[in-house]
Amino acid sequence: MAHKIGKIDLALATVERDASEPKSWHGLENVTEGLSVQNCALRKMDIQRGQVTVNVNGANYDAPLVVPCIPHPLESGKLHFLGRPFDPSSYRLFDSREFLDFAGECFRAAGMDDSLSFVTTLYDGARMTLSRRLPEADFKDAHGHGINSYINLLNSVDGSWPVFANVSEIRTVCYNTATANLMEGGASCKHTPEALSQFIARFPDTLAEALKAHEGSANAYLAMASIPFSMSQAESFFAALVGTAKLSTRAYNVVKESLMPLFIRGRGCYGQTAADAYNAVTEYYTHNSSLEANAPDGSADQRKREARQMLLSDNLAESIEKGRKALADYASR
Repeated sequence: MAHKIGKIDLALATVERDASEPKSWHGLENVTEGLSVQNCALRKMDIQRGQVTVNVNGANYDAPLVVPCIPHPLESGKLHFLGRPFDPSSYRLFDSREFLDFAGECFRAAGMDDSLSFVTTLYDGARMTLSRRLPEADFKDAHGHGINSYINLLNSVDGSWPVFANVSEIRTVCYNTATANLMEGGASCKHTPEALSQFIARFPDTLAEALKAHEGSANAYLAMASIPFSMSQAESFFAALVGTAKLSTRAYNVVKESLMPLFIRGRGCYGQTAADAYNAVTEYYTHNSSLEANAPDGSADQRKREARQMLLSDNLAESIEKGRKALADYASR
């Protein structure tokens, strides 16, 4: 039986964070000094491989499949299974150590050393992320703020997510930043030995292409953070996002009981700007949707992308007005 681990990041000490780093994802510029693919805490996360056994007519037979699991860090004697069984001849499992080694191979292919800026796990340990500062990609936004840039590597233990790399001004520190980063282009590959080998060989070109695409990038997060949002505006925006011209009771309850509380006091939220509304949307749809829905082009992934597009659109005021009318119509029923 698989056991859900809600605090696996902290329990396994996989969050590399210095003492001064704020909990909010607004503070993205703090790094851990001297961090590398060789010494980061992800190497402490030991993933075991168990053989699958099939019972046929009372007899047990070893199947040519392997299943990954870890000792449950919170409940002694229990296991936490990280994915479904896989065939090692056609699928390469990444435990955290192997992912770090893979990252090191990519960096060396591009003539870089092993240093990192940040490393963590997401989604109860199923996904891993690494970020490395790229000073050559730093830029200034429209307000003259200096923006640090990073190359990000994302991966999943259980194959629910491909290996992904991109360059972004947003360092991946949580599900909000992972969602934001995955909207910024990049390159990915499947968990097959041949595809991963080709990914390493092509990494210098991938990095060059990502840096070029990143030049002059508009910092979407700063743009959202500069848009003031009142309580009524946030409520109307959420109504426009989750409903149609006529709100259902379910959609109305999502706005009132889920999204609005997150807008006010969700992770990284202050109840003041469009960025807080975006945080609320990503937090809600991440934790109330399946892995499939949160995968690229899944229903939750699309809803998060739609929210970001609406918040940065010139037609944001129209969307808010649409939501206001939908709420008023619902209240008058």
